[in-house]
This record gives sequence, C-alpha cells and structure tokens, in this order.
Amino acid sequence: MKISLWLAMTAALTVSMLSAQGTGQISGRVLDASGAAIPGTSIQLFVQGGATPIAVQETNQEGLFQFVGVRPINYDLAVEAKGFQKQILRGIKVDAGLTLALPPLTLEVSTQAEVVEVTAEVQGVQTANAEIATSVTNEQVRRLPTLNRSPLGLITTQAGVNSNNRTNTTINGMRPSFTNVTIDGINIQDNFIRTNGLDFLPNLLLMDQVAEMTITTSNTTAADGSGASQIKFVTPSGTNEYHGSLYWYNRNNIASANTWFGNRNGTARPFLNQNQAGGSLGGPVVKDKLFFYGNYELFRLRQQSNATRTILTQSARQGILSYRDTAGNVRTINPLTTVGVNADPLMQQFIGQIPDASNINRTDIGDGLNTGGYQFNIQNNRTRDNITGKVDYVASPKNVFSWTMLWNRDIVDRPDLANDFSTAPKVKNDGAVTGTQGTWRFSPTPGFTNELRGGFNLTPAAFLTDETFGRAIFTLPLVSNPVNTFRAQGRQTDTYNFQNNANWFKGKHSIAFGFHFQKINTDPFNDAGNIPVYAMGVSAANPNGLTTANVPGLRATDVGIANGLLSLHAGFLSSVAQTFNVTSIDSGFVDGATNLRRFRMNNFAFYVNDTWRMSRKLTLTLGLRWETYTRVTDKDGLGLLPRLEGRDFLSAMRNPNGVLDFAGTVLNRPFYGNDLNNLGPNVGIAYQPFGDNKTVIRAGFSTQFPNDDFIQSIRNNVNTNSGLAQGVTVPNLVTRASNPTAVPVPAFKVPRTFADNWAASPTSAIGMPDPTLRTPYVMQWNFGIQREIAKGVLDVRYVGNRAVKQFRAFDYNQVLVRADEMPGYFEDFQRAYNNGILSLNATGAFRPVYNPNIAGSQPLPFFAQLPSGGLLTNATIIGQIQQGQAGNLASLYQTNRLNGPVSFHPNPNALATNTVSNYSSAAYHGLQMDYRRTFRGGLQLQGNYTYSKVMSDASGDGQTRFEPFLDVRNAGIERGRVPFDLTHAFKLNGVWDLPFGRGMKFDIANPILNQIFGGWSVSGFMTLQSGNPFSITSPRGTLNRAARSGNQTAVTLLNKSQLDDVLSFRMTPGGPFFVSEAAIGADGRGVQPDGRDPFAGQVFFNPGAGTIGTLQRNYFSGPRFYNTDLAILKSFPITETQRIEFRSEWFNLTNTPSFYFNGGDVNSTQFGRITSTASGRRIIQFGLYYKF
Repeated sequence: MKISLWLAMTAALTVSMLSAQGTGQISGRVLDASGAAIPGTSIQLFVQGGATPIAVQETNQEGLFQFVGVRPINYDLAVEAKGFQKQILRGIKVDAGLTLALPPLTLEVSTQAEVVEVTAEVQGVQTANAEIATSVTNEQVRRLPTLNRSPLGLITTQAGVNSNNRTNTTINGMRPSFTNVTIDGINIQDNFIRTNGLDFLPNLLLMDQVAEMTITTSNTTAADGSGASQIKFVTPSGTNEYHGSLYWYNRNNIASANTWFGNRNGTARPFLNQNQAGGSLGGPVVKDKLFFYGNYELFRLRQQSNATRTILTQSARQGILSYRDTAGNVRTINPLTTVGVNADPLMQQFIGQIPDASNINRTDIGDGLNTGGYQFNIQNNRTRDNITGKVDYVASPKNVFSWTMLWNRDIVDRPDLANDFSTAPKVKNDGAVTGTQGTWRFSPTPGFTNELRGGFNLTPAAFLTDETFGRAIFTLPLVSNPVNTFRAQGRQTDTYNFQNNANWFKGKHSIAFGFHFQKINTDPFNDAGNIPVYAMGVSAANPNGLTTANVPGLRATDVGIANGLLSLHAGFLSSVAQTFNVTSIDSGFVDGATNLRRFRMNNFAFYVNDTWRMSRKLTLTLGLRWETYTRVTDKDGLGLLPRLEGRDFLSAMRNPNGVLDFAGTVLNRPFYGNDLNNLGPNVGIAYQPFGDNKTVIRAGFSTQFPNDDFIQSIRNNVNTNSGLAQGVTVPNLVTRASNPTAVPVPAFKVPRTFADNWAASPTSAIGMPDPTLRTPYVMQWNFGIQREIAKGVLDVRYVGNRAVKQFRAFDYNQVLVRADEMPGYFEDFQRAYNNGILSLNATGAFRPVYNPNIAGSQPLPFFAQLPSGGLLTNATIIGQIQQGQAGNLASLYQTNRLNGPVSFHPNPNALATNTVSNYSSAAYHGLQMDYRRTFRGGLQLQGNYTYSKVMSDASGDGQTRFEPFLDVRNAGIERGRVPFDLTHAFKLNGVWDLPFGRGMKFDIANPILNQIFGGWSVSGFMTLQSGNPFSITSPRGTLNRAARSGNQTAVTLLNKSQLDDVLSFRMTPGGPFFVSEAAIGADGRGVQPDGRDPFAGQVFFNPGAGTIGTLQRNYFSGPRFYNTDLAILKSFPITETQRIEFRSEWFNLTNTPSFYFNGGDVNSTQFGRITSTASGRRIIQFGLYYKF
C-alpha cells in the first residue's frame, strides 16, 4: 500500500567541515512514535527521480545519520527500518558548503509495505553552528538581473557585504583581500593582486557556469582557510533528466540612457553594441551513474573610440619649414640646406609611415603651418569565450568521482595605450585562463567518508603588443610616432590546490579533519626600456642647430619647431636611454633582457573539528586550524636587502654605511622569518529553546589567518632597493638615426652600498620587510537569534571582528624639521616666513630673504650655511615657504643636493627607508537583520539591513599596502573610518511569478490568452545606503614631505554638528555641490590665497608650518546611494518540456543619479564641487532563451 502525503517540512542549515569545499551535507535523526531512536535504519540517497541510490548509510545507536561530500543538487531520500513504514523525502535541496539538517524523521509502526512520500521544502534556520553563511540559490542566480551576466553582482545582496561603487567590495569591514574565493573547492582569485578579489576574477565567471554560491561572512569553520570569509561558487551538474538551453543577450546605446553629466554637458550617448550568446546541456550518460554538464558562451563587444594624432603638412613632409617672421609674414626655408646636411634615410622611412596632409581634419591641433591634427576612430573591441565542462561519476555508493574544467580567453583592445596611426590597436590584453579540479569521495564504512580534491588555476595577465621595434625606439619631435612605443608587460600567476578532507561520524559526534595545500607561482615581467630609446632633437653639443641667427626673421618661440623639423628629417639624436636588467645572480646586466621575477609562496593547513549534538536542542562545535604561509621569495634569488651586520633591521636601514646584498630563500637569506604558530580556534553553539526547529539562538568565536596580499606587499618592498635594474642615459649626442650611438652596458655591482645608490639618484630608497613579520589574523564573534516567521526566516544578529597584525608598509626615514630633530631649521623657516609677510606688506611681493631695510626682517643663519643661502630668491623655494611647507622644503633641498653640511633625513643616503610591518589593526561592529524566504509558491524574497562601523589606522585597499605615516612620531592620528565603511545599508531582492496562467492561482484555460497573460515574472534588487566616507584635506608638506602628506586634513574651529550644516548636498545652476556656498571663496577654493585674511564664512584653513590638520580622517559621509534594478521575464511554452523566455533587464531603473563626493583639497578651485556619480546610467539588457 502506498500513501502519498504532501507535507511542508522545515529543515535547518548547518555547516560541515567536509562540505566546506564546494559540496554539501545532509544530517538527520530517525525516531519512532515514542521519540526513541531507531538504530540500524537504512538511509538511501538518490539523485532526484533516480532508481539506484548513489549513497547508502545506516543510523547509529543515537538514531543519527549523515551524508557528506554530496553534490549541491536535488535529491530523494529513502528511510526504511524493519517493522516501520518506509518514508521517502522528495526534492531535498543541498547547498554548497552547508548542511541540510533535517528535523527528526518519525516512522510509524507498520506490518505492511506502506510508503509515505514527503515533499520537503527547505526553510533554513541554522541549527548546528554559529557560522554566518547564506546560499544564493539557483533561482536567484537564474532570474535576478545581472549586468553582463556576471554572478559577482549577486554577492552584494547579502548583509555585511558592502560596496559604495568607488571602493572594492568588502565583507564585514575586513580588507578586500581577506576573502577566499573558490569554485568547486579550487581557488580562482588573482593571487598576485588580491585587493579587488570580490569584484574581479580571472576566470570571468558567467551565470550559466554557476549553479549557486554560498557566502560565508563570519565565523568560518576550521575547514575553511586562506581567508576570514568565503565565497564558494559551484558549477552546475547533470541530473537524471536532460536539460539544456540556447540564449542570446544584447546591450546597446539606443535602449540605454545617457549619464547625468552627459545630459548636463550635452554629450551624446557613447556607441555600444554588446552581444553575449551561448548554450548549455546537461544530463545522464548512464542514469544514476554518470552525468555531464557543458556550457559555451561568447562575448562580443564592438565599439570605437576617438583618437587624435599630429601629422605633417605637405610642405613640412617635404622638409620645408614654414614660419611667421617677426613682422608676421609667412616665410619658408629648407632646414637641411641651411645647416648643410642630407636627409636621414631611416627617418624618411618613418615619415613615409605618417599619414599625408590630406588627412588633416583638426585645425586646433598643431601650429597650422608645419603640423595639423588628424582625428580618426580606433577599434575598441572585446572578444571573450568561456567554456565549462563537468563530469560526475557514481562508481558505487562508496566511490564517487567528479571533474570540472573552466577555460576562458579574453582579448581586450587597448586604444588607451596606442600612440600610432593604426585603426586597430597593436596593444591588447590577451590571456587564456584554464582552471580544473578533480574529486574522489570514498566512503568505506557508513561512519567514515574521505574526500580527495586537487586542481589548479592558470591565469595569464599580459599586455601584449604586435609592434615590431627593431633595434631601438625613436621618439619623434612635432608629430605622432608611427611606431607604437608601448612595451609588453604582465604576469603569469598559477595557483595549485590539494586537499584531503575526512569525516568520522561516531555517536553524537561528527569529527572532521583534513589537510590543505596551496601553491602560488607568479612571474611578473616588464620589457619597458630594455632596448635603446633615442630622443630626437638638437643637443647642446650639436653645432648644426637652427637659431634666430641663421634663420632670417625666426622668432625665438619658433626655434623649437624649427629644430624639431630639422631633427625629424636629418635624424639628429639628442640623447638615448636604456634600462638594463639581470637574468640571474651571476649574469650581470644583460643587454635587451626583460625585467622578470619569479615569486613563490605556499600555504599549508591542518584542521580538526567536532560537531557535537549534545542534545536535541543543543549542538556544540569545537574546532582548531593550524595555518601557515611560507615566506614569499624569488625563485632565482633576485632580490636585494640590507645586511643586518649585527644590527636590528631599523638600525640597519638607517645606517648610512649600509650594504645591499642578494636575498631569497634559495640563498639561505630569506626576505623575512617563518611564522609557524598560527593556531585558529573555532567554537560555536546552536540552541533551540523550544526544540521545534523554528527558533535557534547561536553564538560563536573564531580566528582566521588570511592572505593579506603577501606577494605584492613583499615584492614592492624588496624591489625598492635599486641595483638589479639600471637605467643608462647618454646625453648631448651628435649622431644620427641611421648610425646611432650605442648604449654602454653598465658595470654590475652587488654587494652595493646605500651610498652607491644615493650617488646614482638622490631619490633612491631602501626597503626591507620586518624580519619578524607575522601572518595577520582576524578574531570574529557573533550572537544572534533566528526565527521562522511569515513563511521565511528572520535572523537578527550582532557581528564583530578585530583584525590584528595587518600589513602596513611605511617610511621610517621621515624628514627632520622639528627643533629637537634639526636645531635651527624650523626657527629659520618661521623667520623666513615672517620676512616674506613683512615684504609682502611693504612691497607687494613675498620675499623671505633678510632685508635690513624692512623693519622686523631677521637674518637667517641656518639657511646661510646651505648652498647659495638656500636659494631664497628661487620661485619654487619662495612658494614652499609662503605655503608653510617646512617638511617638503627640507626634502626638496636634500633631493636636489642643496642640503650642504646637514642631512634632513635620518639616513643621509636614502630618501626613504620603507618596511612592511604588522603595525595595522582594525575593528568592526555591526547589527545585521536579514529576512529570507526561499522560492516557493512563486515567490522568493530577501531583505536585510546593516548598521555598522569599521575603524582602522590604514585603508588596506591598496595593492602594496604602502601607506606612509603623516607623522611617524604621532601614529594615533591615523585611526579613522576606512574608505569602504558604510553606516547604514538596506538591500532587497526578490523573484515573483505573477499568478496568472495555466496552473496558477488565476488559471487561464484559453491557450491564446494564456500565451499573452501567463508566464510573466518580475525580479529585482533595491539598495539604499549611506554615502562613502571622505576627508577634507590640505595635502601640503607642512611637517612631512608632500609625498607623505596626501591624507593630511584641513584645520577648522567648528565642531561636528556645525560642520554637518556646512557639508550637505545642494544643486546649483552650476552643478551639484556638497559644501555650502558660504564656505567657498570667490575663486572656488575653500581657503584664501596664502598671506591674505580669511574670507567671510571661511570654515577650513591650511595647517601652519610644522603642524598638521585637526580634522579626523574620513570624518564625513557623502550623498546617500540609491539604486533599483528590475528584470521582466516572459515565458512562452512550446511543449510540456520546451519553452522560450524573453528577458528585459533594467539597471538603475529610474535613472536616478547617486552623486559621488570624495572631499578634496581645500586649495583646489573645484573645492566642494561634485563631478561624478556613484551610480551608473540606466542600462537596458535584453535576453532570449530557448530551454528544454
């Protein structure tokens, strides 16, 4: 006897260690009617609709069972025990990285062969762990609007995942690099530059390559590493039925709106025609045994950009110079005849490659006599292909295999790197990315499962050129070069993963343990300057130049043009430069060698985790993960670091007599020390106070060790030390292009002293990672309550974290200006400033020199000891003193070798001494409320609100982590809001099948009317959030040099409440502003010119000499951000199994501008003006699907 029963079962999501790698888990308990456990119950797992189980388990003495490492698809579950009814659960959905914890399955006593069928509807309270994890379901992936079909746009739908569209996306206030991104368990990030890891993936994933994704924002389990948060993508799998699709998407400028500023300025909408098309097919090769899935998608963007170049007039092309003489008459001469030389044959070939004068179409470019402008369209296309393949093989319930392959090639034209006349750019980004993974799940006994997984992701990122350069590059005067001078550069970054994850199920304990290994190889290269670059012109040593003396009536202002045309035809060279690189520690400088480095780093981890079901109400999770990153090194030992020679590293960098020598692990001289004590605990509880699977209280704490851009941070710091690449410049040439002067290969010297580098360049710097550098770690905690309510789940939680030992690189060699650092200098600077003010009042000119004829003017004894008395009559020096830039002036003297007997830096043989350290820390606190209703009854809905704040002493959003201190003696001023902090964020997304049509609530029997009114769906996003943080700055070098003062804030006497009245949005006939009109001067600046009294209403002021700004960094928030995206879908059924879908997706539906204001310099004449938007213009994307 078979009984069909439709039940709505509530299931809970929890986290499994084994399932954390892109698969999922099912757990549950089997009871009899009295609530007693039924041990030995047979549990069979079927692919939905299958007849042969793919996995088989038995309940233990506690009545518990679990399946681990199962694909995230739909399943049927059969529960059978002797003497009881057989129960079948249909349509169980497993999500990646999560556990479907079923409520107790109660079997009724029966002596007959009765079968109870249950249709499961997963609701989602998390009953067994404190991890904050949410799956973006297949329904959301398939039906929410996604620009360019990229699933990355769906990440920001989750609470705590923030983006203000001007900074990289972050999770719970942590640095962007702190997130680990995988697909089917294999890392797919750009591990050379991780700063934008949530906004860019080299694999360029598309919607039909992703079945779903799981986003873990806090308290990741001990099985998850390489990050403090996790994004897990899962590729689609085949099932027991064939499913496929063909699709085409189009975006064009006709259907899209203009930008707000484009409309305001009368600029036409840019041309756009973008097409994406592809197809997918999945299903069984052998039912219940062998499954496949495949997808191909093409992306074709066809557009053009304007290019402007300068070309010769017809007479200039023939070697004739036209000029206006001093009387205004146009005259001509032949420069070659004037100086008595012949035309250079090589240059005649170059001139022959320049378009002729008939192409001149821009008279506003060039001088109109010898040169003119040529404007043309240049190709700006993008061509991309993505291929996905997946095979799943169930050899037996004990042995399951899976293999995935991802491949994409992306060819991007780079007209921005073109300088020649080609209509198709010679420079392209061209790279084919290949990723693959293989998995073997082995279940030798019902209580033990082992999963072995390995794979790699090979990601080239190259700027390649089709140009043929020959032996050298010539930079041409007057005209654009027919040779595109950009040299190839880029990198190859390969990431390899190997994992073994095991799970032992015993009694009330589910113990997971395993080992992870990740290897990162990255090889950056750069050809820039590795062949001679000859500048054409008449050098000071060349006697054959044109002057006002040998050209009748030539004006002095036209001498440059005359000699430019002469050099172009005669092939005169004025100088040559070339960069020489080493290829090994023994090679010395090699002519023509590229700058190539081969950086290596590995990541190892072991973990153990116990999920202990202490009772039916309480589950405790205890875990521990040991994780270490090997030291970043160059495989060939091509790095220079200071010798310590018995000193600590700071003293070694500040030692004027310091020595640089080769370093690297291969030379037994590593860049920094090992860090092996990284133990990260994980503890969590999940308590069901009512035992009804509808309410759960969760709390947890964990520690993770993320990759804080190790490679790029260390690379930048080590590469600070000069010596392995050297530029050679030969000036004052008199040779010609057909027979150029050779560039001598410089002598190679390593070891080399700091003084050697300083002698070569007064801007040279020293770099060295802190030898005790440690892996940053994040402590996370959360407390929350989940409750099933209104057919969904409401989750209210407090989430916090503290990041410790974050990387920050900075400069210890701060310029010395204070009285206790450089006695006499600051006092003299103030006297010089006062002298200038007295002079300004007396003569109308700011002159800081001592003038005995002006009362109060004072001698300047410190400046007197500098060469030429400190050049106090020089306009640049005068400007520095008038602006109060005491710090920048001191550095200016040093870098121009005008410091005489004093050194304005602690190390006189270095401009900077930079180190990568663990100085930085950050703290995040947030209230998060999330309501989620999974798709059922034609409706899916998710809405969340986050109120949060993150504070740190460093932004942490730069590639190299280099953020110099404004004042190394006052580090406390660095702490403030980070650029990606958002106080309030409300987000909503949903999918709704309109209830009209056959089989719907409002049934339509007429087939014609059904085709018209049935099959409609709408979906969309809505975001409303606070504006981005910003500072009001005065980036002057008042205490430190200007290059270290970019974040210096202005001075004000107002409090925060008063400033909020000054800083607010206002629209004017001249455009939008975010500063009140009264606080902006007549010249558009926020301050008066130096030396003048403040204007009425002035709020902000420049810091004085030797002082710093008083405002806190990122103290204010810009205009709020609002955006709505909408998709409208119409399905046209063809047969029971075939249909056509039409989609119309509207991004920024209402074309509402969300303005972007990032503060700015009070000295700018554009102060307070808004010049851009954080939101894009309205874009409409059309899609057409055929599905079966």
